[in-house]
Formats: sequence, C-alpha cells, structure tokens
Amino acid sequence: MNIIHKYICPFLITTLLLNSCTDVIDVNVPNGGARLVVEAFINWEKGTTGQNQVIKLSTSTAFFDSNPDIPAIGADVKVTNDNDGTEFIFQDQGNGRYITNDFIPELNQIYLLEIIYNGKTYSATETLIPVVDISEVEQSISEEDGDENIKVTIFFDDPANEANYYLGEFIPSFNSQIDFFPLSDNFTDGNQNFMEFSDADFIAGNTLSISLYGISEHYYNFFDLLLIQSESDGNGPFQTTPVQLKGNCKNLADPNEEVLGYFRLSEVVRTTYTIN
Repeated sequence: MNIIHKYICPFLITTLLLNSCTDVIDVNVPNGGARLVVEAFINWEKGTTGQNQVIKLSTSTAFFDSNPDIPAIGADVKVTNDNDGTEFIFQDQGNGRYITNDFIPELNQIYLLEIIYNGKTYSATETLIPVVDISEVEQSISEEDGDENIKVTIFFDDPANEANYYLGEFIPSFNSQIDFFPLSDNFTDGNQNFMEFSDADFIAGNTLSISLYGISEHYYNFFDLLLIQSESDGNGPFQTTPVQLKGNCKNLADPNEEVLGYFRLSEVVRTTYTIN
C-alpha cells in the first residue's frame, strides 16, 4: 500500500499544462514517511474451531518506490477477549506474519487488539460478527454492452429486525483477481438478499470460490468508501481529492498518527461453484 501527500497549487498545475510536453520537469513529491499497515482479519469459518489465525503487519513505502510494503517484524501482538480477559498471543514468524493456534472465537463478543512496535503501542476494538448461511447458488446469462456473460448469484436469508452487514468475496479459478461486494440490509431487512458475480471469460468447468462474511457497520462504511476510491477515475489533474480512510487502529500515545488497515472479526461461510 503506497502513501503520498501531494500539495500542488492550481497555479502550478496550470503552468505545467501550458508548458511544452518536451520539457522535463522534476517535481519534488513530499513523502510523509512509512506508515504501519495492519491486516488483522480474524475469520471464523463455520464448521471449524477457528483456532488458527494470522495477523499481517508491514510498513508502507514511498509513492514512487517500486518495492512492495516492508514486513514489520519484532512486534508484540495479542488479542484479548474483553469479557473474560483471555489473551491470545500471536507469534512473530519473522516475515510480517504473526500466528496463533489457540484462538477461541465467540460470536457477538468484543475483542481488543494490541500491537507494540518500535516502542509504540497500537490498539483497536471490534466485535466478532455472525453470518447466515448461503441458501442457494444460481447460474444464469446476463447481457452487458451487447455481450452475454455467465453470471453466478448467491442467495441468503437476512434475519429480521436487526441491522446486518455483509461482505461477499468472489475468486474465479482462471485468474487471481478477487472481487468484493459490501452489502447492507438497510432496505431489505428480514428478506432474501443476494449478491452476483459475472465474467465474460467464464467457461464450463471453471470454478468460483465464494465467501460470505458478517461485518460490522463501521467496517462496512470503511470498505464501501475504499471500493469507491479504488474504482474512481484517477486521470486528470482536477480529479476529486479522495477522503482519507481511517481504520480502527490507533497509536495510543499519538491518535493523530496515520495507521493504515483494519482489525476485523467475522464469521464466514464458504462454498465453491462449478460453471456448467
């Protein structure tokens, strides 16, 4: 995840646009320094114990740096059950991955994440959100821009009289691209909900890995904004400035420090569908 802070006034932008395209212009882009990146996704798949969990830590690189984010090693990482104080220690694997094999998941329970890294203490709080089962998977044909694509739709029954938020994850077997779909039951409370995925490259025999996560309202809002920014048109100097995304991880001594990523706990159901 690359980070950049740009401060270019309209006068400078106009000047650059009017200058000859053959001129080489060196722009000094300020870099705010490395940021801690937290990928703390505790996923409890139905039918498993949920004991094996991984948290990933890294530090971001500069905007023009072609290298990936740098693994953050040497941190102390633990997750605590807020109800009974049970602590789950995540062991440093020396590559930015921190692993525990004894996590105990409890639905609707609050958990606290604590990370001590480079003398700083970071913390986040989140609830383990349950999810309903996928009731049905259907295949159909959709028309997009005059082309016929194979579409796969999943259905699930939303519980009535409660706010629920979902995250769908779709991974086709013929490439490594992952598609995510956040969904709120704001207008469909207590009814059958659905998500759909289509691709022009689907052929018979391809498989689609499908995951449905229960997520909190705060994470739904965070992820929805993340998708909007990632899908927005990045061309042109006068594009709308994205809103700064703030996760739930904070430096306890300096709340103004920019920490990237999120601490999320979800129950998840998974299935695989074969295209016919």
